[in-house]
Amino acid sequence: MRQLHHTLKQDLTKTVMRWSVGFLLLLATVFAFSFNTLQTYILDLMAEQRLAYQVREFAKHMDKKDTAYFREESDALVQESVLSAILLVDASGELLHVSLNANQHPQLELNEPLSVDRLNSLIETRSDLHLYTRQIPGHHAMLALILDGRPLTVAILSTTAWSALMMFILVLVSIKALHYSLKRQLVDPVEHLREAVGNKNIDTETLQKLEEELPQEAANILEFFDQLKHSRDDLRNHVPEMLEALPSCFWWSDDGKTYRSISGKACSLLQIPPEELAGTALWSWCHSLAQIAVNTGQLNRAIAHKAERLDFAYQVNQDNRSYWFGESITICYARDGSVETIYGIINDISARKNRQQEQAHQLELMHRLEATGTLVGGIAHEFNNALAGMNGNVFLIKQNTDDEKNLYRIKRIEQLIEHSAAMIERMLAFAGRSTINPVPVSLVAFLNSFQSAMLPSLPGQNLLTLHFGEAVEAVDPTILADQKMLQELLMQLVENAKLATRETAIPSINISLDLLEADESFLYKYPGLSARDVVHLQLHDNGCGIPENIRERIFEPFFTTREVGEGTGLGLSMVYGYVNQLGGAIDVESSPCNGTTFHLYLPHKKLPPASNHDDTLLGGSGETILVVDNEQLFRESTCEVLGRMGYKTIAASNGSQAVQLYKQHGNDIALILMDILMPGLTGIQASRLIRTIDPEIPIIFLTAYDRTQPLEPEVYDNKSELINKPFRFTVLSQAIQKALQQSAAGHSNKTT
Repeated sequence: MRQLHHTLKQDLTKTVMRWSVGFLLLLATVFAFSFNTLQTYILDLMAEQRLAYQVREFAKHMDKKDTAYFREESDALVQESVLSAILLVDASGELLHVSLNANQHPQLELNEPLSVDRLNSLIETRSDLHLYTRQIPGHHAMLALILDGRPLTVAILSTTAWSALMMFILVLVSIKALHYSLKRQLVDPVEHLREAVGNKNIDTETLQKLEEELPQEAANILEFFDQLKHSRDDLRNHVPEMLEALPSCFWWSDDGKTYRSISGKACSLLQIPPEELAGTALWSWCHSLAQIAVNTGQLNRAIAHKAERLDFAYQVNQDNRSYWFGESITICYARDGSVETIYGIINDISARKNRQQEQAHQLELMHRLEATGTLVGGIAHEFNNALAGMNGNVFLIKQNTDDEKNLYRIKRIEQLIEHSAAMIERMLAFAGRSTINPVPVSLVAFLNSFQSAMLPSLPGQNLLTLHFGEAVEAVDPTILADQKMLQELLMQLVENAKLATRETAIPSINISLDLLEADESFLYKYPGLSARDVVHLQLHDNGCGIPENIRERIFEPFFTTREVGEGTGLGLSMVYGYVNQLGGAIDVESSPCNGTTFHLYLPHKKLPPASNHDDTLLGGSGETILVVDNEQLFRESTCEVLGRMGYKTIAASNGSQAVQLYKQHGNDIALILMDILMPGLTGIQASRLIRTIDPEIPIIFLTAYDRTQPLEPEVYDNKSELINKPFRFTVLSQAIQKALQQSAAGHSNKTT
């Protein structure tokens, strides 16, 4: 304690002296720079006061022509140490009177005539002398004072020296007072506190006596320490109870190799009594040499890097079950760097790990379905091109045939083409690229209408029921969807539910509708959702359920559990793709003998309805159309059909040929039919080159693959339109007429 007192005194003295010397040096610097200014200011002030008074007095006596007064007054004034000389000079420079300070004897040549300039030149030779003049009012005489700055300099320096000395003495006295206060207010109380804290058997009477002797602050500290000591004892008694109440298992080790002690949670968490673990190697309860080696290696690496915290997870097999444990370890080191104590907390994280694995599995499934969708989209492109070519040739054959049997066969071919197109549409729906005609759909009215339409096809009138949530009818939720696709989606789900309930005693299918607001966890679980306001559509049946081993495959295309000929396996894949295309999500709950529930989450929003084409075939008036498509069958049949409709055609097999043909026949071409996806120069790229020649040329883009809205802006300007393959020629004829009418003003010089 004496050493502490001596150190504190030294530190305090050094600090005070350092700041004091610094402050004095700062004052000295300021004083040195401002000394001349201060001296000049004082001399100016003295001269101003003296001149103001003497000019008035001399003016009065000059009026009386009392010259004796000038001499007596001037001789008396020059006795002051600061005043060196007093001169009275008339306008011609004649010295009327001169009084000099006998003690200073300034060596000045005061010869006549003496002007103000002459006086200034004389004074400038002496840096310690200063001249001040003033005209005597009412007379042509001038009073001049010569002041000596040396006495003032001595006075200022002596005053400053005495002030600095007093300040230094004050600093020394302050340091001594601080030493005394330090000993009385800090050192002595700390010494008493140390004695009190070190005495474990101190009684209450001694504590009270110490509290009376010590300052209030030290007494408060001692009282707080006493309370803290009792609290520590209480906490020490309750810590085991607290540890047993927590779901974690606590352990500690003093050598980093074996358990010194472990909490009672080891029984339920690790399936082993804590007394059996005491003294055993760390993680010996795992019964896996490989896992013990991994955990021990992580701990040793953390110790080698002097890490204070270590967190890791590991898997353990117990009783033919797999458990996940998370462990958090705190490492305490001694001053020499060696391990002093290690504390550990073990938690069962099996539930969280299982959720993570399930989410990873769902993500993998989603990626697999996306890859399958990309493959399906490519296959659909080829099929649609083939169907479009077949459709054109069938149309031509139909125009040249009057035989009823052949017309019947042609109709059957058209039905097969439509059936194949519908199957391709389902495949594209799974891939998220189906043709959609989105309109705002009121779900309450739609579901009521759907129930009425479906009931006649069901075996029982009470098989299909509807249930709306409390807020549904008031809000009347609306989604943006293609009504035909939405109806087909629900029909597919109802059809599956009907098959699943065939052997149920009292079958039931229930469709329920509710609203919910998706939170962060919900959006994380269903990343495909495009909105927080969600419509929750459920379809539940009490049928046979879906076995777990095939549940994750039900959305794959061409996967089916039905007998051969009963289904294509595209139904649920279409449902999955269309729901995702709407910006929604789909989930399924099912188990054998407990029924199945499909959850559909669709964004709740409104958009303006899309327009529909009627079924009228419109003819042309000899306009020339450039048909661009890499499929020869489709290109030839389309050109022939357009010829039958009254148009002239020019055919191009790729984008580069289309650009060259337009350069040659641009003045004759009124419209372009352009396939989007072609090898080499695509339809979009070719359209950009053509529109550098004629920005107003109308273009109808054709596609057999990308059924979503393309990103290219050329497809959506007012001089373009998009038609999907295979198409009806009535739709194509109306699109051609609409485009020609819109561009008629801009292309009036072309063939009409």
